[in-house]
Amino acid sequence: MTKYNIHKDFSFLRFVPNTKKWMVPAFNALFKWHFNSTKAPQSIEITSHQIKGFENKEIEVLVFKPKNIPANAPCLVYCHGGGFFIEAAQAHKKMMFEYAEKTNCIVVFPHYRVSLNNPFPTSLEDCYASLKWTNENANTLGIDKNKIAIGGDSAGGNLASCVAQMTLDRQEINLCFQLLVYPVCDHTLSTASMQTFQDTPLWNAPSSKLMWDVYLKGKDRKSFPKYVSPLQRTDLKGLPPTYIETAEFDCLRDEAILYAQKLTDTNYSSRTEPNKRDNSRLRHH
Repeated sequence: MTKYNIHKDFSFLRFVPNTKKWMVPAFNALFKWHFNSTKAPQSIEITSHQIKGFENKEIEVLVFKPKNIPANAPCLVYCHGGGFFIEAAQAHKKMMFEYAEKTNCIVVFPHYRVSLNNPFPTSLEDCYASLKWTNENANTLGIDKNKIAIGGDSAGGNLASCVAQMTLDRQEINLCFQLLVYPVCDHTLSTASMQTFQDTPLWNAPSSKLMWDVYLKGKDRKSFPKYVSPLQRTDLKGLPPTYIETAEFDCLRDEAILYAQKLTDTNYSSRTEPNKRDNSRLRHH
């Protein structure tokens, strides 16, 4: 393995095995148990809702709400990462506590169907349905419709950015912001960082290839369908202000930078935050 100058707090990552498809069911069972067993702090109330996702199949949506939050609160709809095929982790739940508590906003968290048994576009449409449900139930949830943002990390950043593009085309929802943390932005696997980081711990180029193979199962790989990755879109006018965070030793780094540049070239309010020594990726996974 190549030696990377990763912060000492994350040195244990060198012992984390690369994700293999046969490992995913076990990961999902473990992650689901950890997620469900993680209790909310006293300051946060969590409610569970069953909504209609893609093809009218039910999915669960969690709402994280700070107690005593005033009416007409801002809202973040958050799509978790995990290569499209891994369930939400305990770390994601803890991050939702932080987002809700530290920004005093309501967080809506869809348990979208992962791609191992539900390839594209199921995960994406489940996330869009969750955003639409949030918008339609804003008054009941105590949310200001003009202050709904979308966000996500890694594959969840892909889902968030593509959902933002869908809102432009479907003209049903107005987003105020998008938060993209080391997002998956390009399905071609052709950037320099994708070629360079073949053996980074936790996630690397072979992991990304597996991710796309599973997510796009049965799809024509020569003519990718719309909303597979945000870099596909040529016209980015109308998208909300955007924050993009990248990690230093990350195969996804350059595609996120390319998307940020594309947004900036369209005269967008966008900010890219390069994160040194890869110390953010675990925090979100």
